[in-house]
Amino acid sequence: MQDIAADLIRRQESLAGERATLDQLWQEIAELMKPMRADFTFQRVPGDKRTQKIFDATAGLAAENLAAGLWGMITNAANDWFTLRSDLPEGEETQETKEWLDAVTRRMQGAFAANGQRFYARVMELYADLVTFGTGIFYSEEDLATGRVHYSCRHLAECFIAENERDEVDTVFRRFSFTARQAQKRWGDKCHPSLLRIVEKEPDRRFTFLHAVMPRDDLGRARREAGGMAFASFYVDVENRWLLSEGGYHDFPYQVPRWSTASRGLYGDSPAMLALPDVKMLNAMSKTTIVAAQKAVDPPLLAVDEVAVRGLRTHPGGIIYGGLDENGRRRYEPLHAGGNVGLGLELEEQRREAVRQAFYFSLLMMVQQPNQTATEVLARQEEKLRLMGPHLGRIQAEFLDPLIRRQFGIMRRAGQLPAAPKQLRDGGIRIEYVSPLARAQRAGEGAAIVRALESLAPLGAVKPEIYDNIDADAAARLLAQSFGIPNNLLRTKAAVEKLRKETAKAEAKAGPGAAAGGGMEAAMAGLGDLGAMLGGGQA
Repeated sequence: MQDIAADLIRRQESLAGERATLDQLWQEIAELMKPMRADFTFQRVPGDKRTQKIFDATAGLAAENLAAGLWGMITNAANDWFTLRSDLPEGEETQETKEWLDAVTRRMQGAFAANGQRFYARVMELYADLVTFGTGIFYSEEDLATGRVHYSCRHLAECFIAENERDEVDTVFRRFSFTARQAQKRWGDKCHPSLLRIVEKEPDRRFTFLHAVMPRDDLGRARREAGGMAFASFYVDVENRWLLSEGGYHDFPYQVPRWSTASRGLYGDSPAMLALPDVKMLNAMSKTTIVAAQKAVDPPLLAVDEVAVRGLRTHPGGIIYGGLDENGRRRYEPLHAGGNVGLGLELEEQRREAVRQAFYFSLLMMVQQPNQTATEVLARQEEKLRLMGPHLGRIQAEFLDPLIRRQFGIMRRAGQLPAAPKQLRDGGIRIEYVSPLARAQRAGEGAAIVRALESLAPLGAVKPEIYDNIDADAAARLLAQSFGIPNNLLRTKAAVEKLRKETAKAEAKAGPGAAAGGGMEAAMAGLGDLGAMLGGGQA
């Protein structure tokens, strides 16, 4: 039993040794931009001062702004940010399927918002780690007693990862500490006997533990066949080399998004790494400018010798005896070095702007120009947000997709989701993101439809039959989906046909004169005016 404990400890130590250089880089970044996380290379004492090396907080504030922007544009608690869709062709979806997908989406969104919106508080910490260190570690754990899911953002200093052959993170080792009392509460009599003895005398003494999660296929045959779940889980008492528990997960419980992997490393790169030279230069400039400003405001004094300045009263209102010689000339003079503080401030502002740009400041703080319509403002905003597309794709693939799949699996196994309709039992379900940033990526399709209709409107007024070239129903559906309309608001094609037949019957009963003012020409004219309606007004 304890052989696997020693093997796990050795593998964690090997992973830690491989990233030792990265720990030093992360420590340097944290000390200048995120001091509350600056404990990669050594342990901090609680209450220790962490901001001694920071002379300018621009980088830290820019990183927080970017993290908050990602939170608001990707997983905003006030908006729907994902919806479930079926893989079936749109014309084959029944109304029952649409309602079921909408109901499951609402229940899952409610689960994310449950427990005091703990998920939304923890995901903000993940985004902050992601933009600062390039890698974030998110953990979702199922509570079998209550059926809830507990979310937490793990400190990168504690976690060590490994990839499979498809460059997907499928192994995480987390090295953390518990007090003896916490360990006894968690594992009970499974703890090492020496730890159980310490609980009685020193319950707050801290011990180091290891949590290892990996594919069960990586284990020996006996353990691979005994577990039954796709991923194996082990808790180990590191100091006593004692296996505390062995379990498993149906889905990988850790989500490990990376900002980018341009360096082709296991861990991600971050905007903070690109901004680090400017941040270090800005701190050095700020320190020099502060010293120069102090000298200008409170300059040093020129004196004949050290004895002459003894008892010198330089406080406000002080009287300096012997400050003048027999001829009335000053014995002490301030030293004006002639430093150009203004030049220092100007250079600092240049470095600040470079740091802000590294954290996409211009994308997040968009100022509306005068004489712009609301449509022009939205178009500029969407154009800038599309620059975040590559990073959004990685966040979706490595964080949101596995997280939502795990949430769905947990709720399905706990019986918290309604039974799937027969139509979906053989078909698949896909995730569609409807957050502001995701909608900005898809806005091009909707904008193309609007521009086409605006261009056709003058010609359509003269020759309305040109609208026969356009499938109005398909255009309406694509336009609605590009703006993220909820799935249940779109009628199925069968429901639309039924509604139109009923309308035609009602018009036939009312007589031919009642329908004379309507018809295809009026409908097409309304379609041609759609672009004008969307583009009106000054913002």
